[in-house]
Amino acid sequence: MASNPDLRGLQLPRFEKAVLQLDKITRNIQEVALSMRMIPIAQTFLKMERLVRDLSVKAQKKINLQIVGEETEVDKTIIEQISDPLVHLIRNSVDHGLESLEERRAAGKSETGHIKLEAKHSAGEVWITVEDDGKGLDRAKILKKAVEKGLVDEDAAPGMKDEDVWKLIFEPGFSTAEKVSSISGRGVGMDVVKKNIEKMRGKIDIRTRSGQGSMMVLRIPLTLAIIEGMVIRVGGSRYTIPINSICESIKPKQEQITVNPDGMEIVRIRGELLPVIRLHELYDTTADYEKLTDGLLIIVENNEKKCCLFADELIGQQQIVIKGLSGYLGHVQGVSGCAILGDGDISLILDIGDLINAAETGNKLCADKKNHPKNNNKVTQTV
Repeated sequence: MASNPDLRGLQLPRFEKAVLQLDKITRNIQEVALSMRMIPIAQTFLKMERLVRDLSVKAQKKINLQIVGEETEVDKTIIEQISDPLVHLIRNSVDHGLESLEERRAAGKSETGHIKLEAKHSAGEVWITVEDDGKGLDRAKILKKAVEKGLVDEDAAPGMKDEDVWKLIFEPGFSTAEKVSSISGRGVGMDVVKKNIEKMRGKIDIRTRSGQGSMMVLRIPLTLAIIEGMVIRVGGSRYTIPINSICESIKPKQEQITVNPDGMEIVRIRGELLPVIRLHELYDTTADYEKLTDGLLIIVENNEKKCCLFADELIGQQQIVIKGLSGYLGHVQGVSGCAILGDGDISLILDIGDLINAAETGNKLCADKKNHPKNNNKVTQTV
């Protein structure tokens, strides 16, 4: 209501006061409605106890399941969708992660393998962790299978980062099992996990250490419909950054700015060197400012990694109702969805994790986008 363009420039103090009061009441109603949708995840976790008992008999392994944080409350729609991914992750831990009794004895471990299932709230997300004390992911075995299936070029395989190698297990039909069993080996499961988690706008982090075990962390939004976001302006376009990803905003000085040999701009902030992403170049829009010292840098963080987003102006914080992008657009780099603002304009919701991962490659995002002949990743506000 307050964003209606017909009201711009009008001095209406009583109206503005009434709008603020209405906004406060609406938010209270919304919080009550959302709290009614939150239910403990205990029921889903307890189902996994029977699953582990059955799998331990089939796999002829001794397994102890530890459940932590079952009182954690999540949106009921998440409860309905998280069960299948958890089943696949636990089956994977039992069959691929935990060693046989003989292997555990030879490695100096106890005969009983341990799987830990944990849920907790962190920075506006629900983190669900499946951790085992098995042998961890085998990099050489995964790469060998990926080369055989044509997923990876044999010459490029040795130089791949560990994170990229672990992601290969989510490819459809991918399995390192030497034979098909009643538990796994068919290449179906981990791709289903990834698909279901992404459908909930979630992420999967893999952490593994050879001989010590693996950890799968599912990071899922508290609610699938609404987020608190900071709306920023870049020229005539507006973007939304999830508020939990923002550390601070600054106006940099010239002595803080440098350019690395690959042409990427770097800003030094309190001893940290952070890459700069120019949103107007990435999404092919026209910005008010070209110099970093004239505009605004918004420092964002995801999974303890940071970067800076270059913008013209901070518009303000507001609650955003998320809408998915149309399927024909495909994957748009750095975008997780869109929102319709109060004045009817569209604001793209930025995927901070995707942007940071792209910046870490060391490539100039904007240059790659403009020179690629089949560029399907540019999205303007005329979506």
